Amino acid sequence: MNFNRRQLLLMGSYLIGLAGVMLQACTEIKGTDRDKLCGNWESVEGKPDVLIYREGGAYKVTVFRKAGKPRRLKPRTYLLQEEDGNLFIHTGFRIDVSYNEAADVLTFSPNGDYVRAAENGTGRKKQK
Repeated sequence: MNFNRRQLLLMGSYLIGLAGVMLQACTEIKGTDRDKLCGNWESVEGKPDVLIYREGGAYKVTVFRKAGKPRRLKPRTYLLQEEDGNLFIHTGFRIDVSYNEAADVLTFSPNGDYVRAAENGTGRKKQK
């Protein structure tokens, strides 16, 4: 088979395009499975507790903060967003959220680590 210069360049551009598509498929950003984050979380540093839940197609984070003189519970709810595989909430400023599935620890930067609250309400879940 004899190929002229134009045919070789065309075939080369097809191969480069195909390689680019294959590379992109292999390096797709893996999103976090937000369903694993749903539940009640307690701060290990005494910060306000949080609840993560799904409402329709959106995931929301409710922060239970005590405010005022009578120390009444004032929940605030924020949308859990994902950008380039990174989770965050926007409270007036961006707070990054990460999840360590192996340890079942949620980290709000800069608010620290949270552990999943025990389902029976008697304290924190025992670490394995």
